[in-house]
Amino acid sequence: MKKIYGVLAGSAAAGAVTGWMARTLWLWAIAEEERSCADSVTLCFSLYPLTGIVLWVLLGVPVLWLALWMMDVRPSKTMAVASFALQWFIVAVLAGLSRHDLPESSALTVGAMAVGPPLVVLCADPARRRSALIALGLLVTTSLALVWLSVHTTIGYFL
Repeated sequence: MKKIYGVLAGSAAAGAVTGWMARTLWLWAIAEEERSCADSVTLCFSLYPLTGIVLWVLLGVPVLWLALWMMDVRPSKTMAVASFALQWFIVAVLAGLSRHDLPESSALTVGAMAVGPPLVVLCADPARRRSALIALGLLVTTSLALVWLSVHTTIGYFL
């Protein structure tokens, strides 16, 4: 029992680190895009948002993989990719619920992204797999319902 709690705490910490990384890279990309487009009088596109996303992928997946490998979660590569995919989903949901269609940069976002890896890790434990899959399904279903409700409310506002 002690081992699963340590693994859950460690995977939550790794999720918080990658969530903080995403938040920091997001703020950097927005600031650099605003700085580079400040003098433009026309429509301005920059590669900074794409660079921020690519850096997050290149840094986040190895951090999750290393953390899960150190905690002896098997298969660590698959779990790291699944954890990162769930974090990506959480960012997309939070962006859909935001007023600006961008994920808000707050401690709540980092906390929400810390929830993903422990849920994925619980799916690897045979004794807790069923409850973890149910919790994961509820999280995804509720998130999609919130996004759907947000989109329909927004569309209804403009009609």
